Amino acid sequence: MSAPISTIVTIHRRRGLLAAALALFALATTPASPAFAQEGAPKPPPVLPSMKGETVVVAGATGRTGKVVVQLLREQGVKVRGFSRKVDEARAALPDVEWRTADVRDAASLKDIARGADRMVIAIGSNSFRDPANKPEEVDDAGVARLVAEAKAAGLKQVVLISSAGVTRPPAGDERFAKLMANVMNSKLRGEESLRKSGVPYTVLRPVGLWDKPAGQFGIALVPGDPPISAMIARADVAAVVVQALVDPAARNKTMVILNVSQPQVDGWRSAFAAVPSP
Repeated sequence: MSAPISTIVTIHRRRGLLAAALALFALATTPASPAFAQEGAPKPPPVLPSMKGETVVVAGATGRTGKVVVQLLREQGVKVRGFSRKVDEARAALPDVEWRTADVRDAASLKDIARGADRMVIAIGSNSFRDPANKPEEVDDAGVARLVAEAKAAGLKQVVLISSAGVTRPPAGDERFAKLMANVMNSKLRGEESLRKSGVPYTVLRPVGLWDKPAGQFGIALVPGDPPISAMIARADVAAVVVQALVDPAARNKTMVILNVSQPQVDGWRSAFAAVPSP
């Protein structure tokens, strides 16, 4: 039995070139693709506990996705703790955040970064194309591991890591580009493994290509593993999934790809965590 075919707009960006393609996916209603199966009456969204008054550490709070995560958390009455090498600039951009001076590449600076907090979001990325000092090995791999160690020491309730789709597959492109991206993806995968093996409750989210669309324009699919899907997802939708994964028991200890899909029930993803199998 097959679910309705979903239309996904795929946009590929590389070296300044922009190409758009339309892709059609016929998706089976099996445990391997739970969130695509939106047949029948939509399930009601789960009743989730409030995080009001809690403190959430957001690593990467000044990033393009991290800022949206911070905004959603603040709207829910959550206290947000961030850190930066440039605290004055960070505070000017996000004044409602508790800022500390720290660097994921420096374990000593992260000491007790999660003490007294309740949960953590890791939304960091190496971006070594812009700054060669931000090596994937030090940010996406060791940096994540350092944050996970602090989360474990603080006994946090949940950690949500924003990773990337494609971490288990060789990147495409010319030899130089593929080699650079392979290093990034391998580092992200090792960062994921640090979290999965830590014993800390977690959710690993692997968004596909990111675009700056408003939240809620499209549905969101939650797909276990790392299937070869070429698609996009709005940063604001990633942030929405992150915030729910922080408190939804059905999201605990799961890894999934997330992407935008065209479907009538755009909010149906909120009840889909339960259908994603645990490892």
